Amino acid sequence: MKICSIKAHLQPYSIMKKRQTTINHAFASAIAPSDSYDVKTIKEAVVLLGQDPEKDLLCVYCGAEAETWDHVFGLVRDLQFSGYGHVIGNLLPSCKKCNSEKGNRDWECFLRKKNSNDSGSKIDIIKRYFSKYLPAQVDYEQIKNACPEEMGRLESIKNNVMDLFKEADAIAEQVRERIRSVL
Repeated sequence: MKICSIKAHLQPYSIMKKRQTTINHAFASAIAPSDSYDVKTIKEAVVLLGQDPEKDLLCVYCGAEAETWDHVFGLVRDLQFSGYGHVIGNLLPSCKKCNSEKGNRDWECFLRKKNSNDSGSKIDIIKRYFSKYLPAQVDYEQIKNACPEEMGRLESIKNNVMDLFKEADAIAEQVRERIRSVL
């Protein structure tokens, strides 16, 4: 760690700035499709990834012990639901480091960059996994057209939450100013 890393901590916290992504993600997650947990299907999917479902899973990107599940295709794109969800085909076992490094980037580019020597076979395995378990992307506009009233209300609620965060940030700034003047 470099000494300059402290800079991020030596500034006022912004609720809106830090949580806007979290709120967009929460609202996208709420409408995202999800698969039911079925042990047989999960085991078959893990085998298709070339792993033993009876052992600890390995990160599909680097081979380290998996600690989390990567949403290969992020749930949010351009501040709205991307069309992908919590489905088997959109989840791959991953270590925390790779999941964090990959972020919302393209999985194939990430894998090629990470494993330039043996990425081809991993890419083929993952593509077979997608072809079996990843459903077609849901079109956000179709959802809005199919449920205009509900989607409008959800958007309104999300905007209200964001407005409340902005208001809370303004009040927090007033509190900080008052504290500075008193101390």
